[in-house]
Amino acid sequence: MTAMSPLTPQVAPVIDAFLHTPWLGGDDPLDPRGDVVDWRGDTRLQRVMRTFSHTDPEGRPVPSLTVEEILSAMDESGVSKALLPAKVYYAATDRGVRAVHRELAALADASGGRLKGVATIPPPELGPGTYWDVMQTVRTIKHAKHEYGFVGVHLTPSPWGMPPNHKWFYPVYAACVELDLAVFVHVGTPGPLWPMEHHNPIHLDEVALAFPELRIIAHHIGDPWTDISVRLAARHPNVYICTSAWSPKRYPTELMEFMQGRWHGTAGSNKVIFASDFPLLDMERAIRDARALPLNEEQLRSVLHDNAERLFWPESPSIRP
Repeated sequence: MTAMSPLTPQVAPVIDAFLHTPWLGGDDPLDPRGDVVDWRGDTRLQRVMRTFSHTDPEGRPVPSLTVEEILSAMDESGVSKALLPAKVYYAATDRGVRAVHRELAALADASGGRLKGVATIPPPELGPGTYWDVMQTVRTIKHAKHEYGFVGVHLTPSPWGMPPNHKWFYPVYAACVELDLAVFVHVGTPGPLWPMEHHNPIHLDEVALAFPELRIIAHHIGDPWTDISVRLAARHPNVYICTSAWSPKRYPTELMEFMQGRWHGTAGSNKVIFASDFPLLDMERAIRDARALPLNEEQLRSVLHDNAERLFWPESPSIRP
């Protein structure tokens, strides 16, 4: 068996591939972000979103983090770079979505190249019944790519009312292939009380078959269907698993065996990308626990850094020690 040993920060640089962006950056009251929803006065959303409470001990909303605070947290945790995926769960206009992109781009521009943005699309207003101007999503994506240099598109199927293999998303996937953008898709049991079925990673099999060039990032691992996520990552060259929103101490057994190369000999550590979902999870603790995972040096470096750099920072590959 390969010897396992945690690595020092100097030997194992880290890229955090998924930060929780609704709590990051500024806003313009004259052109507000579409990802900021105050559910304190809505009993339905209070029930659905109870796991996402982000308040101080007195119940007041915690202020969003500035770019200086984000970079400081990264420095303290040994993170060299991070991705900022836009998240819009509920009804939002195209203008509101573009306002999210604007604020994330401002963070990226002020980061000295350490942060990159990931776009999203206006949520389909009627779920599967949304039938008008599907190409608006494509125009929004193209704007994020050409105006801000974003590197991906983030989709949240469950609150939008349909699985990721629904025909409504196919223009998005085609545009992503043409623009060389990755697609981040939420898989697994959602934290909010949304229906689970749309986040079953099995739906991504059809997408990967239809768009073999499309880089698909199944984020949040996929539990209780982790075995399916693993099979998809092993089966499709461009499907990856992202560990966002999970403590490394709680990674499912199927994922650990995959990263260790114990799933039919597949080099699973080449198909897994580390992420914390900071500030929803504590970045420093997540990375400390990730460094202690029972992986060998090469496997750990691939998961913590190299896979994400290859996918999202190909212009500046690190020199391996």
